Amino acid sequence: MAHQALNIGEYSVFLEETSSTNETLKTLYSAEPLPEGALVYTHYQTAGRGYLQNVWESEKGENLLASVLLKPQFLQAEEQIWLNVVVSLALRELAEIYSKMQATIKWPNDIYIQQNKVAGILIENTLQGSKIKHSIIGIGLNINQQHFKNEKAASLFHFAGVRFEPKEMRLALCAQLNHFYGLLRGKQYSLLWDLYHKHLMGKGQFAQFKKGSVIFEGLIMGIDKKGRLHLEVDDEVRCFVHKEIEFVQLINPSTNAHTGN
Repeated sequence: MAHQALNIGEYSVFLEETSSTNETLKTLYSAEPLPEGALVYTHYQTAGRGYLQNVWESEKGENLLASVLLKPQFLQAEEQIWLNVVVSLALRELAEIYSKMQATIKWPNDIYIQQNKVAGILIENTLQGSKIKHSIIGIGLNINQQHFKNEKAASLFHFAGVRFEPKEMRLALCAQLNHFYGLLRGKQYSLLWDLYHKHLMGKGQFAQFKKGSVIFEGLIMGIDKKGRLHLEVDDEVRCFVHKEIEFVQLINPSTNAHTGN
């Protein structure tokens, strides 16, 4: 049975300022039955979060800060990785189109251009039995901000040299999310998996990682359906979850950030 077409962002709520778009969307959804694709966006977050409680740095009105409600009840709880895949692909495509530079997906939840982070994702799933009941998808995309405390952060302005209209970027994001989430609802798993690995930063390259206080090198192989990163370390393939290791740098960042066609 075909899924009804979804128009992400058709129902939207704007707040000049909020603690966190994810928290705001959770509060709104607990108070009323919002439609799938509902969007909350803001000019400024007072308590914006990244993965593992990291703070998301953003100047007021300079970037795209939004959260989307999805209801992927066709996914089992152990299939949560597919949400990360489609949101990463949508955000990567948007960054590449507007920057006119190659954009890649840095495992597990960031979008990079060259060696700079331009976007991040925070996905919070609510389970019901063995299925995903609903998901809150938090997205931060650096659009026009010119100065960051984090030396690895950059905006699309940094690469394109022009300022972007936030509304245009928001609508373009919704269009990309509609496209890639539509592929997922249409069970285009092989296509999505291949695209993700095509754009995975460092795939087929050696990189430095940190585990505890130890720095080690590994060849980036890809991810598995549990979202774990597979590395070849000392001629042995090992897999790691998000919290186990921290990416440090590619061994040879002057080459292309990913391989494959």
